[in-house]
Amino acid sequence: MLPFHRPGPRPFKDGHPAADPADNMSLRLTPRRVLTAVAGAMAVAPGALAAVPAPRPTPPPAPAPALTATAPVTTTPAPAPVAAPAPAPTATSPATTPVTPDAPAVHRAPPRSPFAWAAPARAALARDGLWDAADDLGRDATRRDLARALHALAPRATGGSAPLPTDVAAQDPAAGAISVAVARRWMQAPGGAFAPDAPVSARTAQTTVLRVLGLRPSLAGLARIGTADGARFATPPGFPAAVLARELRLRHNYPAADEALERPDAAPIRVADLVAMTDRARSLDLFARSAAARYRSIRLPVMSDAQRTVVQAAFTQVGMPYIWGGDWPTGSSPWGYQAQGGFDCSGLVWMAFKGDQRSAAAGLGDDLVGRTADAMAFEAPRERVALSAVAPGDLVFFGDRGMRTARGDISHVGMALGGRWMVHSSGSRAGVTISSLATYWTTGQARARRPAPFGTPPQMTSAERRGLRR
Repeated sequence: MLPFHRPGPRPFKDGHPAADPADNMSLRLTPRRVLTAVAGAMAVAPGALAAVPAPRPTPPPAPAPALTATAPVTTTPAPAPVAAPAPAPTATSPATTPVTPDAPAVHRAPPRSPFAWAAPARAALARDGLWDAADDLGRDATRRDLARALHALAPRATGGSAPLPTDVAAQDPAAGAISVAVARRWMQAPGGAFAPDAPVSARTAQTTVLRVLGLRPSLAGLARIGTADGARFATPPGFPAAVLARELRLRHNYPAADEALERPDAAPIRVADLVAMTDRARSLDLFARSAAARYRSIRLPVMSDAQRTVVQAAFTQVGMPYIWGGDWPTGSSPWGYQAQGGFDCSGLVWMAFKGDQRSAAAGLGDDLVGRTADAMAFEAPRERVALSAVAPGDLVFFGDRGMRTARGDISHVGMALGGRWMVHSSGSRAGVTISSLATYWTTGQARARRPAPFGTPPQMTSAERRGLRR
């Protein structure tokens, strides 16, 4: 196998502008663009390059005016408004008192907060009297905070005559929200104790929020995901809510510069992520709820052992964050450094085919050589399969020009599950999730590949056969 090189960090993530600006790759340099620029540079007249002077370093900025004069002063200062001014210095004698001009005020920008993105959500909740406008967005959220978030989603709900948990004071500002959450069984108080200051995980927060939104049928459908022969998959805890929260855009994807702040669903959720989730959840429209309804029943095609192995490997990572260059569930990847445990789009495919123990033992990823989505898309032309014929385990590639996307412009890849579903890691979804191919970036679906262990691809359509020559 060719040596593996992890891609270096860049300002934009895999994906497409239609899904989310955070995924935009429209400004990245591609081989085609580099070659075009080089060809244009070589087309200048002979001798023109020699006439171009070598680049010169940018001169340093001029020094700021000195705040204290130490050289002799050659002018006489204006008379001071006192009875006996000191003798004015002459051109040949140094000043006896340093002259200190008024320095302009220096306005320094405050340090950038990596949680400032959530300030508008906090402000929106605060305007409605549902949150503290000065709350620390970077702290870990507690069970008290979750109860307040649920109250924001159902502000008219009441707790009836249910008693307040024994460890919650009546004067607690969140006492009413806690009482409602326990009475409605949104949250538990075993033995009468609520533990209001205990941290709450993202898994618990998103599951509870989705239940309060009335999406239990969709959560139940994802919990039953399986194939037509009745076989089921082993899924991680919180799998249904991890998928649904990401598909409804309730989770935030931290930019590349802040990826060390990403956390898996099992870790405590920060106030920033909780208030953003709450604000987005209370504004879900009918279209979003209709999208969630698709998950009430997912029945996938019967799979071979090889197909099931790679699909199972990908399902195990659902709920992990999107990390640029990530291909491992922890920061200690066998293929090199990554900022945090998690996956980018091609990293999830790489792990499922080459990193998973069962996949590696069966050699399921032996014909995958390139690590990036673009390399995977074009390295094995004989494995190309029609988009209309993708089966479980096939790789589906995306680009800004759809089926006309050329080499160098593929920006996303997912693993098909059959039945027009795919599992993938997306920046616009903030991590590993399951999306419908019937709705996910339909104009960007460019090509597909069937890895050799899954058999020979069927004959392609004439339109895709023409595209194969690109």
